[in-house]
Amino acid sequence: MMQTRFIALPALLALGAVSTVAVATDPDYTLVNTVANVNAITVPIDSYTGQHDVMSGGVSVGDFNLDGYPDIFLPGLGTVADMLFINQQDGTFEEQAGAWGIDRLHMGQGSAVGDVNNDGLPDLFVQSFGPADQQAQPGHALLYINQGPDAMGNWSFTEEASERGVNSVMSIVAGKGAAFGDVDLDGDLDLFAATWQFTPGADGNRLFENDGNGYFTDISDEALPEPPFVLRGFTPKIVDINGDRYPELLLTCDFETSRLYVNNGPDEHGRISYRDATEAAGITEDHNGMGSTLNDFNGDGMLDWFMTNIFVSSANYFNTLYMGVSVDESGTPIFLDQATVRGVSDNGWGWGVVSGDYNNDGDVDIIATNGWPQWPSEPTRYWNNDGLGNFNDQSSIAGLSFNIDGRGLVHLDYDRDGDLDLAFVDNDGPFRLYRNDLGFEGRPFTHFLRFDINTDLHPCLAPMGYGTRVIATYGGKDHLRVVDGASSYLGQSELTVHFGLEIIEEVDQVRFEWADGSYTIIENPTIDHQSVVYAYHPADMDRDGRFTFYDISRMLSAYIAQDSSADFNSDGAVNIMDVMEFIERYNSPCE
Repeated sequence: MMQTRFIALPALLALGAVSTVAVATDPDYTLVNTVANVNAITVPIDSYTGQHDVMSGGVSVGDFNLDGYPDIFLPGLGTVADMLFINQQDGTFEEQAGAWGIDRLHMGQGSAVGDVNNDGLPDLFVQSFGPADQQAQPGHALLYINQGPDAMGNWSFTEEASERGVNSVMSIVAGKGAAFGDVDLDGDLDLFAATWQFTPGADGNRLFENDGNGYFTDISDEALPEPPFVLRGFTPKIVDINGDRYPELLLTCDFETSRLYVNNGPDEHGRISYRDATEAAGITEDHNGMGSTLNDFNGDGMLDWFMTNIFVSSANYFNTLYMGVSVDESGTPIFLDQATVRGVSDNGWGWGVVSGDYNNDGDVDIIATNGWPQWPSEPTRYWNNDGLGNFNDQSSIAGLSFNIDGRGLVHLDYDRDGDLDLAFVDNDGPFRLYRNDLGFEGRPFTHFLRFDINTDLHPCLAPMGYGTRVIATYGGKDHLRVVDGASSYLGQSELTVHFGLEIIEEVDQVRFEWADGSYTIIENPTIDHQSVVYAYHPADMDRDGRFTFYDISRMLSAYIAQDSSADFNSDGAVNIMDVMEFIERYNSPCE
């Protein structure tokens, strides 16, 4: 395994003075739509078929203009055009969908953010049922390609779903959530589009393989197992669960149809396929899977899978919290549902959910929204983690005990103050942005670490850090985060990696485990900053993103000097074996 070691973080951006006194505290959320200038109402138009209008209402976060501040994409649901709120870096946003060319009046559903053509610019995929002035119909998914700034500095998107092969997700109207991920580890982002289909035999829940230039091929029939019944897909996630680096597909689906597909890795021809490991993995307790979030809730180094459901106590319908237990000899991850004993079984008719360290105390909490017409109204849930993966609802303490007809939910640090803010979509109601005032206005300061991951200079890694595992060691513990696209119900959160430190003022190290098997270790990182961490190919000795004579020259110089940077195979010695491995990786960098 290749190792690169850095002592200082690049591009450190100060966010404020650090207090000398720090104690644990609770998040304090304040509704800030007016002051942040993000006033919007999401009302689905009647043209949606069936109950798709009532199930609509997503939101996605991306730094679309690469200024280091997260922006917000909000589908207008056909009543109004889609909205794009560009962060003004002063705590406010400006709606610029028209200027960017995405103010489309259509029946939008789920969305996902990813750099599909590897040009360093975040693109946007949107599920859609077509123009608002027509009846809902298939074949209208959208792929907005980021064109970057023009000569005048004006940014824009162009819509290219049809020519790039992802406009038609299904032969009937059913598209829901979407997620990007590098399923074959070839350094580009593939796309999974979920569909809430109800017609046996209809093509749905599609996997699109990226050819490397942002053009896609539907490989669903070849790569995915035949489902035992019609899948009612809502929320997909693409993430490695069993540790072999090839990401699994975790499909949160309605009506007891959620599936776990384990990645078999490439065959002799390099083709990827999946096997259905749902029952073997213990994914058998959910009844109406809606939203989904993945994290290490009990700090044991294994990923756990939380799904919102409809709570019906008389029928034993609950949320599910599948705790990762082990991985068996076949590579199947084993889970145990512990939602009830860990205190997260009930949030009414659940939809969007996120997980993160919302009080910066070092563990991962859960926030979930809910609602359905003519269903018992339940307030938003903020489940605080006790540090061992047990939860209690503290929504009233955090300022989140409101009742809405919630659908989409994402988190982001929009004001760059080191705590996680929230955005909620209310179906047929006002969009809600909540600022976390943790550590301000006389409240105790809590320390934090935040990392933006840039993999643009590594030709073998998918862009935007997708697939990266990040392990921060502090307070005598390892704290795991995974860049899995942060998808939830009909949208996704920011990709910035966030660690809360509470009163801890020194972090031992942060280890970035890249999807190609190499890693970077940063020792004693500066805290209370948001930093950019870059991935470099091991053979890219001068770190310019290319393989040239200068890389060979640097390797030879290091070898002659017996410098540790020439220990290419990380065996503790500098010898001819390092030269041989360098040549192999230089000539075939991604094999």
